[in-house]
Amino acid sequence: MRHTIEYDFDNRWALTTFHGPLRISDAVDMLKQTVALPEWTPHWDRIIDYSDGMLGDLDVATVQAAKADLGEVLRAAYGGKPTLSAQVCSDPMRRPLVEYWIGLGAGDYPAGLKLFNSLAQAQAWILASRAARVSPGDQAQPV
Repeated sequence: MRHTIEYDFDNRWALTTFHGPLRISDAVDMLKQTVALPEWTPHWDRIIDYSDGMLGDLDVATVQAAKADLGEVLRAAYGGKPTLSAQVCSDPMRRPLVEYWIGLGAGDYPAGLKLFNSLAQAQAWILASRAARVSPGDQAQPV
């Protein structure tokens, strides 16, 4: 599994981009590695771009096992702190597999999990969601 992780310190999100074949278990392992990196913080939102990745091993048993593993990692890493998870897939042939995968994990993201056609749409959603959570007079929380 090839991937890149970019940390945007100005916008407070981590962008993970997958390239080539990707097994669901690889995605879970990658999240475990990501939350162990010194740059990672539970206060940041996440953007996952599958546009250049090809999901595999999507049988029901494998996906359900990976969903359970993913839920454990998310609860341990994020605790009760709600964060946003924007998923991106601009390839219409790959999109149904991504929809299936994220549909099974939506319950693990109380703040929001959505799929977008472009990175720009995902970024705009995160910024708008954050703005909606902050009412006038509220102070931004330090990171």
